[in-house]
Amino acid sequence: MIILKFGAKGSAVVELQKLLVKNGMSGKNKKPLSVDGDFGESTEFAVMQFQKLQNLKVDGLAGDSTLKTLRGDDTSKLLKESDLVAGAKRLGVSVNVIKAIAEVETQGAGFLDNGRPKILFERHRMYFYLIQKFGKTKANEFMANYPSIVNNKTGGYLGGSAEYTRLSIAKQIDVECALQSASWGRFQLMGENWKTLGYVSAQEFVSQHEQNEGLQFEAFLRYCETKSGVIDDKSWKLIDALREENWHVVFSLYNGRNYKKLGYDSKFLRVMNRLDPNYKSPQAA
Repeated sequence: MIILKFGAKGSAVVELQKLLVKNGMSGKNKKPLSVDGDFGESTEFAVMQFQKLQNLKVDGLAGDSTLKTLRGDDTSKLLKESDLVAGAKRLGVSVNVIKAIAEVETQGAGFLDNGRPKILFERHRMYFYLIQKFGKTKANEFMANYPSIVNNKTGGYLGGSAEYTRLSIAKQIDVECALQSASWGRFQLMGENWKTLGYVSAQEFVSQHEQNEGLQFEAFLRYCETKSGVIDDKSWKLIDALREENWHVVFSLYNGRNYKKLGYDSKFLRVMNRLDPNYKSPQAA
């Protein structure tokens, strides 16, 4: 998915500017927006004004949600700015924190172009759940026959819609184990969290994620309210770490102890600094 932002140039920006003009947007200081292929201050201003009018996430980025709305596509599944504001209030954190987490996890979109939720299938979790259900000997047999689907090591990712091919094979082995072994939607929550988050089954958790980003966001809020763990010999609740802006603890609980190697901390802080150029983290990751 292409995300157009300040500094971008080219034909994609020209198309964006044409759509903004078509939707009645003007540039900074109410000047007519130039269709010049240069994503400058006026184009960013016009994008933000359009986002405000349409109750979209206001960040000045022309991503999937903004472009779909500009084109007049169906946007009923998309998360709204008002949802984000209400969710941030519920958690007692800055709305920019919620926006940054969403952008880092899935580039700000919970669905693929084909309408299915974004997923990432984790073969090592499939191995874990097959051991729990059938025993290690049987799980090892599955690993020998389907190493890209069942494995004691991470990896095997294909990305995008191809992850559904992997999920489909996993479901043929065992549906519940498969659904629990994928991360789902805009906030990439693992299906294995279904019970902790108050769903009656992994199937219900997935069904909610298939409907719209608002329900995906509800799962994320529940996760923030319930997730806890021991980080550096201290017990933490995720919601407390979010409120204190202790990003080391937040990323450790949300993304795992290898978060730095995966770049979550630097990506998140870059987004926070873009949303608020004056932002300074009280707890450096």
